[in-house]
Amino acid sequence: MVLQNRSYVNVSGPPVTLTLNNAPAKDALMALARLGGYGFVFVGEQDGGAEGVGRDGVVSAKTTDRPVSIAFQNESYARALNGVLLASGLQGKLDGRTLMVGSKVSAKTFGPQMSKVYRLNQSSAVSAANYLGSLGADVNKVMTTSITSSETNSTGTPANNSASTTAQQSSLTNVETYGASVGPLKGLIVTTDSRLQSVTLVGDSKLVVIAEGYLRQIDIRQRQVALSVRILDVNLTNDSVIENSFAFRYGNNFIVSDRGELIGAFGGLLPPNNGTFDTISGGASSGKSEYKELDAASQEITKPPLDPVPINPGNLYPRDNFFNLLKSLITSSNTKTLASPTLILGENPDKLLGREVAVSGGEDAFRSASIGRPFANESFVTVGTQVITNYSVSPGQNGAPNSCQPEESTAGLTFGARVSKIDDNGFVTFSLSPAISAVTSTGLIENCGPRSVLSIRRLDTGSLRVRDGQTLVLTGVISDGDAEVVRKWPILGDIPLIGQFFRQSSGRREKRELVILVSPRIINDHEGGTYGYGYQPSLPAARQLTGLGI
Repeated sequence: MVLQNRSYVNVSGPPVTLTLNNAPAKDALMALARLGGYGFVFVGEQDGGAEGVGRDGVVSAKTTDRPVSIAFQNESYARALNGVLLASGLQGKLDGRTLMVGSKVSAKTFGPQMSKVYRLNQSSAVSAANYLGSLGADVNKVMTTSITSSETNSTGTPANNSASTTAQQSSLTNVETYGASVGPLKGLIVTTDSRLQSVTLVGDSKLVVIAEGYLRQIDIRQRQVALSVRILDVNLTNDSVIENSFAFRYGNNFIVSDRGELIGAFGGLLPPNNGTFDTISGGASSGKSEYKELDAASQEITKPPLDPVPINPGNLYPRDNFFNLLKSLITSSNTKTLASPTLILGENPDKLLGREVAVSGGEDAFRSASIGRPFANESFVTVGTQVITNYSVSPGQNGAPNSCQPEESTAGLTFGARVSKIDDNGFVTFSLSPAISAVTSTGLIENCGPRSVLSIRRLDTGSLRVRDGQTLVLTGVISDGDAEVVRKWPILGDIPLIGQFFRQSSGRREKRELVILVSPRIINDHEGGTYGYGYQPSLPAARQLTGLGI
């Protein structure tokens, strides 16, 4: 907007030749008004005509006539008149053919004033009033102050006196006015209504039109963007197992190779209480029943002195035989997890009203994402299964057992996004916080229950700026693991070729990679209603008041 200089009075008259030296400004302005054929009104203020104290402490009379010193030679009438106003520090205003002069005449007028109510669509009434107040408008605000007073009452005799205090609350309501001392809206009165988010403007029609232009520019819709996100979790695993087990019996000697572990039993019986092999007993639970051992011919023999007695398990196999079991297995898998959420966010950083809901219980790093949901320009997506990761143990009271409170976490995907700015050039500034977790192992907490251990991969980005429609690829979140386990006989397991029959080898390779693709799309909502901005007065008197003509 192009704003006219409100301190400049647009008048016309004959050329002026004038020389003044410390002359009263009021007399000079009155003489110039007569020269141009204008009426003259001097508006005195509270600070004019009163007494003032000088720097030397002497009380001197202070008149409304401020001394000016000027010299004009065939100067234009408008520049001469405005030059005197500028030199004196007074304000001038032309109302018809009458020149009004004073220290504060911008809000003075002979004609009617305009009052207009604007209901704001996007901006709040308070922020709009503060904005207009910074431009020179006078903003009236109702302030309510709570006052608490206490009164003490004494009862009883002087020897036995008791006092009671009674508190009373009252409220004091007053109207405060604030605004900048200078600005293009000086002389405009503004008040607000919080229920309808409306602003009422009272003042000269030209000031109301200027204020309306400001409101039109600040009460625009904040932009929104649709973040199309694709999350790809690739898991590559390769497991290989080669194992060989054999056993042979020669007489009462029994040799076993159990997947690389050497076990040998010599003789018909084993040492007592060795805890290595199971015992053969007639009763499965008591261990006190009659013991029976079978020889090669499956004949019953007499009961040994120990009951039960550990038996050489080779007695269950035929004599002079060899038994072998070879097992080889290779397992490969390729899995991926794909999620494609679309988040619609605006650039409003205000905090949301209402009760905040936590993403999930507990305090682990996966739940305490840096981008949550307390603000309007943030969004959070959670997809997964709740698993128990820990227990909070509370000691029991009066001999009662301890209580265990489970703490849960999300095994799956969480994704947070925050939009900081959507500029007019089509760039979107945002930040992301994706994380993926999976159960890798389980354990048992004594007297509480099972719990799961989560493997977490998480990425917190900084501030990213991407043009509308472009795609940002985030990768590099890689988890790579390689494990090899070998069990073998001493010496024999290291012999080439033959050694593979005396050992077990297993390997596991696992690689995980997280790939994120983000494409912002700015939502175009320029086309919309202009309610409150397209108002045109229909009555001729109203149109004439606003200067639109009939």
